[in-house]
Amino acid sequence: MGENKRIISRSLLWISEVSKEDPLFPSQSGGLWRRPLDGLASAAPLVAILMISVLIGLFLWMTEKERRQELHVNLLRDTLWVEQALRFQLGTHQDNLLRLAADLAVQPQAIDKDSLSRMRHLVANHAELLQITWFDEQGEVRAAVPPHGLADAGAALDRPPRDAWSLLGVASPAWSPPRKQEGRLLSFLRLPVNREDGSTGLLEATLALDELLATQVPWWIAEHYQVSLTGLDGEPLVKKSNAVGEPTGSQQHSMSFDPPFHGIFLTLAPYRAPRNPLHMLLIAGIVGLALLTVVNLGLLALHFKRRRQAEQALRNEQLFRQAMQDSVTVGLRARALDGKLLFANPAFCRMVGWPAEEIIGMMPPMPWWRPDMLNEIQQRHLAQHSVPRAHSFETVFQRRDGVSIQVMVYEAPLIDDKGVHVGWMASILDISDRRQAEAQASRQADRLQQTGRLITMGEMASTLAHELNQPLAAIASYCASCQNLLAKGGADRQVLATLLENLAAQNRRAGLIIRRIHDFVRKREPVREQGDLARLVRDTVGFAEADARRQGVLLRCQPAPVASMPVRVDPVLIEQVLLNLIRNAIEATLENGVPDGVVDIGLEYQDDCCIVSVADHGAGVAPEMMERIFTPFATTKKAGMGMGLNICRSILEQHHGQLWFEARAGGGAVFLFSLPAWHGAEGASATLAEQDAGGNSDTRDDRDE
Repeated sequence: MGENKRIISRSLLWISEVSKEDPLFPSQSGGLWRRPLDGLASAAPLVAILMISVLIGLFLWMTEKERRQELHVNLLRDTLWVEQALRFQLGTHQDNLLRLAADLAVQPQAIDKDSLSRMRHLVANHAELLQITWFDEQGEVRAAVPPHGLADAGAALDRPPRDAWSLLGVASPAWSPPRKQEGRLLSFLRLPVNREDGSTGLLEATLALDELLATQVPWWIAEHYQVSLTGLDGEPLVKKSNAVGEPTGSQQHSMSFDPPFHGIFLTLAPYRAPRNPLHMLLIAGIVGLALLTVVNLGLLALHFKRRRQAEQALRNEQLFRQAMQDSVTVGLRARALDGKLLFANPAFCRMVGWPAEEIIGMMPPMPWWRPDMLNEIQQRHLAQHSVPRAHSFETVFQRRDGVSIQVMVYEAPLIDDKGVHVGWMASILDISDRRQAEAQASRQADRLQQTGRLITMGEMASTLAHELNQPLAAIASYCASCQNLLAKGGADRQVLATLLENLAAQNRRAGLIIRRIHDFVRKREPVREQGDLARLVRDTVGFAEADARRQGVLLRCQPAPVASMPVRVDPVLIEQVLLNLIRNAIEATLENGVPDGVVDIGLEYQDDCCIVSVADHGAGVAPEMMERIFTPFATTKKAGMGMGLNICRSILEQHHGQLWFEARAGGGAVFLFSLPAWHGAEGASATLAEQDAGGNSDTRDDRDE
């Protein structure tokens, strides 16, 4: 990085020297750009570019305008042509039906074969004619071609009832308004059939306007336009088009189709015609040449401007990068693959206490490496050469003043512009304050646990005093008996031996109680050891049984489901957890007013976990407490601190266990905790059996040591 800075500095110096001599770099006092002739020369390319752009734009605008005018003229011409073709076809149908009506007027009641043949010929040769029907004066169908299909379509639309046919008074051909029916746009041409006897019939032709468009609009019209019949709202009723896509609605042309259809418009909407390739090629060539000219002139104008901007851009880039490096609060360090330090920002220099000028270019070992960690650091650097990937690690730096700081290093491969791994880039955080805060929090948690044990022991003081008073009273009684026997003289040695054995047993009992109290309340570091969880639960229940009995609550411990439940825990901490849960269960049972209450302590072994449950007959956990029952200072007791369950959960999490609760069937709550089973305890059962036989008093002493 130092070499790069020197190169940049030399480049800036060279540019500054050249700018004083080269007229391409005008100074503030004068230069070619400030001279009048040079000013006009510099403006000439801009004027040329502007004129070329205006001429090209004018040419393209005139070409497009001429094309649009031509399209509009063609649209008007084609619309008139289609309108005349449709009217001619409708007129042809009307003339044919008029002649047919004249023939029917002179025929008897039954239609002759010639008229019927003519009707069939008209329907067969014109797809838009769906049906021709002859009605008499009573409205009865005398003849229909075809005889089925849409024979009643006219009645469904606009036909008068049968008894009103005599009042119809159709004097001339008439077209009905088009209507949608069965997915088609239909219209009916009605002509009077005036017979010689004065009766009037009706000849009706059913015309499909969609078929009319399909047959009468030629393909060369449908290739360029969408031909449609639209209503007053402009929506197409029927349409025909052979093109793909949507027409341009802005250029469409409509004209009224009344008569014969009131409110119907013939609309032609052109499709966007493809450009003529030759025309487009010509325009592209003109535009390309113009752009090439513009580019050449622009390059000529920008050449001097870029030369002037090079020095300022280089200086700004250097200042910007320097500002970023100086402003960031995270230590940044770059090193080569051989360990040579390439770059260090001010934050890193402040972190280690050395200025950048002294450390950049150094080779390992670095002065901030602690002597006792040199091997570890070198091994880490060697391991990084095998797989170049991002990683992080925690280590210790030694400042220049000798103070050690804990840092977290996040390191990633440094890749050059060719994609080659050339070194490592690291961001370094000083986490000394964080580690001190974590240590302080750990000490506070230990003090809370110690306080919890003292509070528990204080609340059980009267019961423990009663428990301790029993062996002391027995000792005093045995001593008095021995004195009486000795005072009488001639005492039986067997009786004295029995009394002394009982006295020693009571002494051991008192010593065990005092030792357990001492182990429970004294402050010490957690010590994990192998043991049987079932035995630990039995001992803890026995320790709390006297206090529960005094309060009128029975502790009922269920037998273990297996012969041994091996765990590796700190017995004192687990006793604290179980004692706290038992005391909470006793208080919940008493608060619920249950006479002769019972607290059940159970043991389970499932999924490679040892589970202990404490069930009470209290009121259960209130709904508002379920979400925060294990949080600090959450309590329902009037004098409670709300730290007991939180401490219990912390202890169990240290042992990789869990603490939770469930509702008990029939009322109350069940608090459960789990501990992982320990699979290295093959010999633990025999050891524990020996301790049960007589080594209880020694076990705690050995563990504490």
